[in-house]
Amino acid sequence: MSPGAVVVGAHANGLGVIRSLGPRGIPVVSISTRPFDIAQHSRFVSERHALPQLHERHDALVELLEANARRWDGWAVYPTNDDALTTLAQHHERLSRSYRLPIQPWEIVQHIVDKDRMDALARRAGVAVPVCHGPATRETAARSDLRYPVLVKPIQHDRLISLFRTKLFLARDAGELRAAVARLEHAESGGLVYEFIPGSDSDIYVYCVYMDAGGEPSPGITVRKLRQNPPFIGGARAAAIAPPEPSLREATVELLRRAGFRGMAFAEFKRDPRDGRFLFIEVNGRAVLFNSLLPPTGLDLVAMTWADFVLGEPMRAALTGWNGAWVHLQADLLCAFRYRKVERLSVGELLAPYRRPVRFADWSASDPGPFLAQTALAARDTLAGWSRRLRDGRS
Repeated sequence: MSPGAVVVGAHANGLGVIRSLGPRGIPVVSISTRPFDIAQHSRFVSERHALPQLHERHDALVELLEANARRWDGWAVYPTNDDALTTLAQHHERLSRSYRLPIQPWEIVQHIVDKDRMDALARRAGVAVPVCHGPATRETAARSDLRYPVLVKPIQHDRLISLFRTKLFLARDAGELRAAVARLEHAESGGLVYEFIPGSDSDIYVYCVYMDAGGEPSPGITVRKLRQNPPFIGGARAAAIAPPEPSLREATVELLRRAGFRGMAFAEFKRDPRDGRFLFIEVNGRAVLFNSLLPPTGLDLVAMTWADFVLGEPMRAALTGWNGAWVHLQADLLCAFRYRKVERLSVGELLAPYRRPVRFADWSASDPGPFLAQTALAARDTLAGWSRRLRDGRS
């Protein structure tokens, strides 16, 4: 039997991985870790497991993989969230006895997972970064010289997603900063306080590239985020292919080479409207929300990791010039209504990505299960929100 793939995390990130591998005839096991996961409903999934305890106890993933090592011997394991990536990297030698891991050991991966190490690496590489005001502590929150708003970023964000459904905090004043620090303390997570770069979510750009074993980059694609969920501090809900930005490629490749990184990479930058500079935000060495946007461009990073790490036959990217967009439909429509006073989108701005060739986060006529599951979740959350507002109005 040909090797298959175990995809850890079943949000839109995982769905993009599954829909890249499944149509190639590769057996896929889905491991869902969040209550809002949908990828396990894909018709390309042959086996499903739920592992919600991953974000509290990383060893749970190791135990599940070792319990199934005989059945999944030689299979690839794709992480689609940072807790899974961290677990696989920290147990790389142990798990590599049975599995193909399209990632590297922790001594390399730590530089792109932990925000403090990532920040230090970028500075050593000469990449411009936002001003860091120091650790997210009560002492920092008590400072009188901070200019608000500020961003509060955990060293690793998966625990915040589990507890608060957000990966970072935006603090508009000292009170909100103290509250954010208290939440990090509750999550038992360290963090850093950064200046907030002004501008909209459409000022965020992501350079997507594959680094081979020799440290050579593939051709790359620049993706521009259009909108996030929630605005300013969330994940992408609409994005589009953007014209090349040579400076982003140079900064990304230099940073990854210094880390000794190999595999798929998504480096995020924000253009500072005050001087036009691109400031480095973070880099992900795993599938991201919009990775399904890339295959039509000729840069299928999931397929490239399979060819490289599993088949041992590195695959060259041949860019097609496709110039489309990606939309998480339910999130985009709900957020456009919920945050209408914050975003103030015109009808033209709202519809712009839909007028391009578009790939949806969950919709596929040949694989409708995830879309139906996402629609049911969106309806449930909307009804729950209305119910809370009714109760609050009566109290």
